[in-house]
Amino acid sequence: MDELERLRQIHRSLSDVISQMEAEQRISPSPVTRTVRLGDARSMAVLAAIDYAGGSVSTVEFEGILARFGRTLRGAGGFFGGAGASVRREQGRLAITAAGTETLGKWTDRYGSGWMDGLMYPEALSDRAYPDSSRIAIRE
Repeated sequence: MDELERLRQIHRSLSDVISQMEAEQRISPSPVTRTVRLGDARSMAVLAAIDYAGGSVSTVEFEGILARFGRTLRGAGGFFGGAGASVRREQGRLAITAAGTETLGKWTDRYGSGWMDGLMYPEALSDRAYPDSSRIAIRE
């Protein structure tokens, strides 16, 4: 087989692969993605973890959740601030408030109940190398 025939054979093989991939995309299109601010995703992940734990956690558990999602106790004041605080101290535990539950519900309505599973780069939630101002994609 000469060089030209070998190249024609490679071309036919590649054409077959491309045709197959195009057909698969028509049947099952690529997932739609939305982007969100990473800082917002981190905050919602903290609230979701508290909610998942039954709605309240100990201080030690709260610190662990914060660390898992790239936060520190020092920077967690926003969860406790103002009339719309999302977390409050209750009987020695930290509990998600009605406002926090409502915020988490709106987020879930907007991005779906499996939004954390849909994150394109979930490691970005905990990796402080990614600043809060960066954007992260969520598959819908």
